[in-house]
Amino acid sequence: MASKFKFNWGTGIAIFYVSFVIAILAFVFWTTGNRRDLVTEDYYAEELAYQSTIDNRERANNLEGYVSIKALEGIISIELPLGMNDKSVKGELYLFRQDDKRKDTKFQFEGNRLDFSFNSKKIVTGRWKAKLSWAAEGKDYYFEDNIWIK
Repeated sequence: MASKFKFNWGTGIAIFYVSFVIAILAFVFWTTGNRRDLVTEDYYAEELAYQSTIDNRERANNLEGYVSIKALEGIISIELPLGMNDKSVKGELYLFRQDDKRKDTKFQFEGNRLDFSFNSKKIVTGRWKAKLSWAAEGKDYYFEDNIWIK
C-alpha cells in the first residue's frame, strides 16, 4: 500500500522552522531557570579598590616562604609563610563557589601561629576558589588559590 503523503520542499521547510522555534523556546526556558550570580554584589566598587588587593598580594609574595591551602578529608588547613613567624596574625579564609553564592563560606582565624585548620565536613564537595587575607603588624596580605574539597 503506497503512502499518500508526499514529502516536498515546502514540507521540509515547515518542519525546519517548527523545530527551530521549538529549540529556541526550549533554550529560553532552560536559561531562565538557571542561576547566574555575580561574583559580588558591589562588583564595580570592589574593582575600583582592586589596587590594594594587588599590593597585598605582592606583599605576600615577597615574604620568606610560601602560603599553602590544602583540603584534606573533612579539614581545610592553611600554612602561612615563614615570614609570619612569631607575629600576631588576624585573618579570614573566604571560600568562593562560582556556581552558587549561597554556598560561599568564611572562616576567621587569629593567633601567633603559622598553621590554622577548619572543619569542612558541611561544605559541598567540588572546586572552590580560596581567598586568604590576613594582617600582621599593621600590614595586609592576600593570597588566592583553587582547591578541591572532597
